[in-house]
Amino acid sequence: MEHFFEALASSERHQALPEKYDYFGKLIGSWNIDYVDSRDSRVLKGEWHFSRVLEGMAVQDVIVLPGFEYGTTLRVYNPGTHAWDIAYCYTGRIMRFEARKQGDIIVLTGVEDERRKWVFAKIEDDYFHWQDVTVRDDGEWEVRFDLHARRMG
Repeated sequence: MEHFFEALASSERHQALPEKYDYFGKLIGSWNIDYVDSRDSRVLKGEWHFSRVLEGMAVQDVIVLPGFEYGTTLRVYNPGTHAWDIAYCYTGRIMRFEARKQGDIIVLTGVEDERRKWVFAKIEDDYFHWQDVTVRDDGEWEVRFDLHARRMG
């Protein structure tokens, strides 16, 4: 298996990925997460691990929320659109998104359902804030889940 991991992982950003579009580069590494359900404020604790892959043109992650969800996301930079094509996979399901920057936030919009959004509201060196959002009929964003992450020491 070590050959597979060596072929998959990349230590640096590919030259064809402009730095200004390297939205997910600050996420590389491992994070402790609190996943908060907005309906009842229930908090699930877990981990989220990010790595550059595919010669540095993509970022892949593994999210671990014990007893709730275990999944992986592949984010591939598309030089033709200057956006990121994204697939999130977990048991029995694949969700597709397209990511673009909107001001200071990164918005992933569902390909099958544009009302479904995942938002990186803030990315800092040692902290990030992610949200699972549904756009209501009136156009307002309803946050379903908030995720707060702190980089592992």
